[in-house]
Amino acid sequence: MTVWGLFIFVVVLGVYVEYTQNTNTDSCSTLTVSHDSLLVEYGEPVELTCSIPSKPSSQYKLGWESQINPVQIENETSVVWRSPGLTEWEVNGRELFCFLTVNVAPNQDQCKKRVHLSLYKRPDSMKISSESSVWSEGHMMKLKCEIKNVGPLQSLTVQWTRVDQNKNRTVTEISYGSFSSSGEERKSGNVTATLNVSASRDEDGVQYQCAALLKLEQLQQPQVGTSEPLNITVHYRPTITQPSNGTVSVTTGNRLVLSCSAHGNPSPQYSWSSPGNMNFINSSILIISSVQSEDQGQYNCTAYNDAGSDSVTVMVNVVVDYKLIIIAICAVLGVVLLVTGFSFWFYKRYRRTHSATISSTT
Repeated sequence: MTVWGLFIFVVVLGVYVEYTQNTNTDSCSTLTVSHDSLLVEYGEPVELTCSIPSKPSSQYKLGWESQINPVQIENETSVVWRSPGLTEWEVNGRELFCFLTVNVAPNQDQCKKRVHLSLYKRPDSMKISSESSVWSEGHMMKLKCEIKNVGPLQSLTVQWTRVDQNKNRTVTEISYGSFSSSGEERKSGNVTATLNVSASRDEDGVQYQCAALLKLEQLQQPQVGTSEPLNITVHYRPTITQPSNGTVSVTTGNRLVLSCSAHGNPSPQYSWSSPGNMNFINSSILIISSVQSEDQGQYNCTAYNDAGSDSVTVMVNVVVDYKLIIIAICAVLGVVLLVTGFSFWFYKRYRRTHSATISSTT
């Protein structure tokens, strides 16, 4: 081979290598996928397309590298990875790549593009329950939220919502690791979350609800399940709201009315005790139509239910109305004076008449 012939061969070979390398580089830079990130609900179909704008000049392979359903083709510009109903949790946290492999002698070049594929599942059912249908004041009670077959567990947060009688909402969230679960963290499983609540009268009539949240970047609405609401009933002892401890004065002969009311659950019953040891059972009102001096003393109201009782004492003072006594005395004196005056007048007239009769006879 002449020098000129060798020179021409080297130049042609260099141009060919440069051309093939540029072609491979261009192919890799234009490798595209239909989705960079995709969230799929459990059991739903999914398709991902990988493509290049044109065929490389060298022999090549285009395909999907995956734990499930791997696929590769030759002499095509696009390839589809699909699942008619995705149920394989292996896709979570595993590699899913579109790849292009070009054979350039003496090497084989490959470029990849990763797709972030995530699988999630809504719970089959959710249930909230309490260890007792009726709570007693002062006890620590436990609420339980049972979530069936939700995933992935590592992304799960259990949300507790409390709504009081004034419609005020309080939200508490418990993330994965703070509740018991059966299943691998990347897969679905059953969850039992608990919430401890101190039973007080403020909890009576409160409504609790639990929800399942999946904190996934692609999921715009993370709430994937909600339980039915649970209404709380708390039994607590009565607290008397009226009357307060104190003194009541009433005039002899007037009507006495004492009313007792209390707040409690169940609704309280009432009894009154009076100085005469008279009890008014199951009545919140005590009435004496005409008060006398013997009615003076302490009156006790007791409100009670199965949770306890509360009592209040009212001192009743019976006041004598001296005006009436003075009026009565004056009336009596007036009558006495009137009778006395009339008797004296009658006596004088009688004597005068009698004296005149005697003189006439003489």
